[in-house]
Amino acid sequence: MKLFTEYPEKEEQKYYEILAAKAKVKMDKLYGNQEQAKRDTHAKTHAAVKGTLEIFNFDEDKIKRELAQRTQLTEAELKGISLKQGLLAEAKSYPVWLRFANGRTSVEPDYVNDGRSMSVKVMGVVGERLPQSHELHTQDIIVQNCPRFPVKTIKYYYSFFNATLESEQAVLWWLLTHPQQFLALRETISRSPKSLLTERYWSMSAYALGLKPDFDPSQPGRVPVDYPVVIKYAFTPVYCQSPHQTIPYQSRPGMPKLPFISPAKSLGLDENQPDNYYRNELIQNLAQPDAHYCWDFGIQFQINPKMSIDDVTITWGEEESPFWTVGRLSVQHQLINFEKQKDFGENLRFSSWNGLAVHRPVGAINRLRARVYPIVAEYRHQKQGLHYQEPTGAEEFK
Repeated sequence: MKLFTEYPEKEEQKYYEILAAKAKVKMDKLYGNQEQAKRDTHAKTHAAVKGTLEIFNFDEDKIKRELAQRTQLTEAELKGISLKQGLLAEAKSYPVWLRFANGRTSVEPDYVNDGRSMSVKVMGVVGERLPQSHELHTQDIIVQNCPRFPVKTIKYYYSFFNATLESEQAVLWWLLTHPQQFLALRETISRSPKSLLTERYWSMSAYALGLKPDFDPSQPGRVPVDYPVVIKYAFTPVYCQSPHQTIPYQSRPGMPKLPFISPAKSLGLDENQPDNYYRNELIQNLAQPDAHYCWDFGIQFQINPKMSIDDVTITWGEEESPFWTVGRLSVQHQLINFEKQKDFGENLRFSSWNGLAVHRPVGAINRLRARVYPIVAEYRHQKQGLHYQEPTGAEEFK
């Protein structure tokens, strides 16, 4: 196994075709008899929030010197690495839209164990784009509050997907017969943060930073393909005042620590009523006149092949390879309690494949996303006759 190299799975192309067809089947099963369709995962939208992503004039040479100490890269290989390209090319501030959501297929009360996602749409991005992009001037970065994805291969994803189409009992049986995946899923849904505005988010999967001159986009998924460097992203909550220390994790008040205790009863809630805790906390916190929330935007390098690109159940250890801060995401006071704004967030289309070519997603699960995401997005928009328009950051809601 080589550094910065993705490897195809056995019969990968076959599974692409099967899963693409099954994605449509799943959407029909979920929403075939309804006027509107939500996403097949991350279905519950909490809010769409405006923000700013500032890219820093970071010290590229310092990062590369540290990278040299942590890897066995040759001087020539290090020289071929360019960190300041694409979104990171220059010190600049970009407007962003953020969509906060829960991870499940269905809309559940917020006290239910679940992953929480923050989808970041950076606007005004210029450069050569991935052919799979559905917009012209944006870069999407999709992150979740767990560092690893619960399913390791496309073949495993295929069998898990079949279980989800069959029944909840089939899903439970699949998890019991795949203990490594079960443990990864438990980790994914284990956090119930006090606020989504002070939660940490990871990309889970990996991305290239630059392409080689002879790169052939038809080869990934068929033969091993190497890149100048491969990274992951994270947004780490920090205090907005210098020295921007990390904000420690806090759980939602009243959530039980033991799994067999009813969260609704522990919180004093009626199980028959909706629990929209996260939407409410976003509305209330951002309505404060002095509201200001920040995340350090960091990149983490693959520094040895054991930090797998293709097996996304493997966490890249931060002691071995720390995140380097290259920017800061900030959100300030705003009123977001508008149904039209919530609908806007619901209708926004995100994909890890929407953006610049130099930020190409890598790894088997990312390659699968390139096939499945467009099917789900087009199904949603066609269902309600929506003519999708690329956001600009100038949108206003009242």
